[in-house]
Amino acid sequence: MKINIVMKVGEITLFEEKDFLDFKNECISDEGWTICYDKSSSRVSTKKNSLSAFDVVRVQSDFSDISADLLYDVIHDGQYRSIWDTNMLEGYELCAVLHNSDIGYYSMKSPAPFKNRDFVTQRAWFDYGRNQEKIIINHSVNHLREPPRKNFVRGISYLTGYLIIPTGPSSCRFYYMTQSDPGGNLPAWVVNKASKVLVPKIIKKLAKACSKYDKWKAKNQPSYKPWLYPEQMNVEKFNQGDIGKFDAKETLTTSANNDEGAIQENAVEVDNYVRED
Repeated sequence: MKINIVMKVGEITLFEEKDFLDFKNECISDEGWTICYDKSSSRVSTKKNSLSAFDVVRVQSDFSDISADLLYDVIHDGQYRSIWDTNMLEGYELCAVLHNSDIGYYSMKSPAPFKNRDFVTQRAWFDYGRNQEKIIINHSVNHLREPPRKNFVRGISYLTGYLIIPTGPSSCRFYYMTQSDPGGNLPAWVVNKASKVLVPKIIKKLAKACSKYDKWKAKNQPSYKPWLYPEQMNVEKFNQGDIGKFDAKETLTTSANNDEGAIQENAVEVDNYVRED
């Protein structure tokens, strides 16, 4: 089976509502998915795809005490993410493409002895309104201000996103789906371990971050939410001249020139990668 959505990696996209609905339909359909974790209100599924040796990963989680609006704010708020996402090294916007789309940089720690990863993506979001469905999607592009960095492996997001569906005034169902390749030469056991061990921990950490957000936001630019109020976007405007050619095969070939494939599972403390503060 293969995923039914293909974003044009490397190309700046002017997203339409249909693109967001296609993403939603892939999230809520069970066709072709294999469940690898299912407990504690969370389910992790995988699906084969034609773009990468790595499976598409989909996470579904039900939050009984987190509203759709709150979860949407927490996912969007880059300043707050730098506090609760302890695996993030850097994260910032490079430019605004449209009122609901930007290009940004994100780098993250990898469990030692793996190299750290980074991504440059165009992101877009669609919000149907207060206590209504919300969707965020992204795919990799090449912004010339962020060329590959030394000692980092540049990953590729073919399509990654979030779907938030309210199930009540203070509850929601959350989907995270990623069709991506972390680059490098990762052994197969890494993805299996991540799906079954890391993802549930990350969901728990996200829920904890939501519980603390309102108190934090009240002291940190409480009215600043450019994902809701686009007139507040204060990054430079998109310039097509800043976008370089993107060759997925070249990117992956270059980043694969390392010895990560020989790393054994017992040499990596994957279980401690996500700290539960």
